[in-house]
Amino acid sequence: MSETATPARKIRVCDTTLRDGEQTCGVAFQVEEKVKIARLLDEMGVDVIDAGFPASSQADQDAVRGMAELGLNARVVAFCRPTRTEIDLARACGANAIYTFLPTSDVHMRVKFGGTDSSVRDRLKREMADGVAYAKDLGMYVGCGSEDATRTPYDYLEEVLVLAQESGADLVGVADTVGSTTPDAFRALIQRLRSQIHVTLSLHCHNDFGLATANTVAGILGGADEVQCTINGLGERAGNASLEEVVVALTQLYGFETNIDLSRLKPMSSLIADLSGIEVSPMKPIVGGNAFSHESGLHVSSVMKDSTAYEPLRPELVGHTRRIVMGKHSGKGIISHVLDKHGLAHDDAVLGAVLREVKEASVLTKSSVTEAQVIAIYHERTATAV
Repeated sequence: MSETATPARKIRVCDTTLRDGEQTCGVAFQVEEKVKIARLLDEMGVDVIDAGFPASSQADQDAVRGMAELGLNARVVAFCRPTRTEIDLARACGANAIYTFLPTSDVHMRVKFGGTDSSVRDRLKREMADGVAYAKDLGMYVGCGSEDATRTPYDYLEEVLVLAQESGADLVGVADTVGSTTPDAFRALIQRLRSQIHVTLSLHCHNDFGLATANTVAGILGGADEVQCTINGLGERAGNASLEEVVVALTQLYGFETNIDLSRLKPMSSLIADLSGIEVSPMKPIVGGNAFSHESGLHVSSVMKDSTAYEPLRPELVGHTRRIVMGKHSGKGIISHVLDKHGLAHDDAVLGAVLREVKEASVLTKSSVTEAQVIAIYHERTATAV
């Protein structure tokens, strides 16, 4: 556990797979699939489900409505801009909570609203404050975030988030929209904001530089309360912070608590990969096929004696399984283990011969060698010897 741990603090987890995750190029969940995923996310212990953007399509309206009707323990949130029309639509879909946002960086204001002068800024702040207050008057839970916060001048960012807080927001969010911050900078930013923000502070990080998990963890260390993540790191461009990576890092490395049942992470990852059509990289931490796989002879020998020698956590903890692979880098230990397992007698000469063929087969096929292949090689070697 890290020296910077705060074991008593529980971090809230918001899953945004069904909205931001679905913005992955080529991904489109069906309504019934979204409802199924929402139910499983709830069973896994997710605190908040970002259910979709009702104003974007009829399908999102149907999905939000379907999730709202499930009676989940998780808060079902509809995403919307801070306009009365979109807030009313979210409410009509059965959502009693919204997450809304305001673009705050110069580049976002310029390309979306035609300028960055004070008149534009003042108008956007008024609309945001009105939207937050209106939703609160309707009895809704309201989150309000800054889009592209990490490229926004600090004074203006603080002004917007404090205004959202004063307007009644239950949560304010900080988005690293193009994944352009660093862990040190993000932690410092959150620490500075924390002194002014007294409601829930939420983080939304993208992975353009491969730092989404690190930045999210840094933001929590800076004092934030909620992480927004997606299963398998789905999302636009290079994706969002990966829920499985963030939650396991927070709980296993830093000692924070969450409500997530870690044993459901791998099964959930597999389901999302299947329904999204986006395969998980074998090297993906926590849930990838190789996350708990071993081939090197020295590693395998050590893991067979004590798995902690080359594994930082038990695969069962996250619903995964250990895999011992035979191939170019294998040693005699694993070959001996396989032969013993099948009751096949062998001396050192036979063992060496089988191992050589296993290595050669792996190089030739550019793949691992199965137990069945090892047994076949063994029978071929021993038959030749006779």
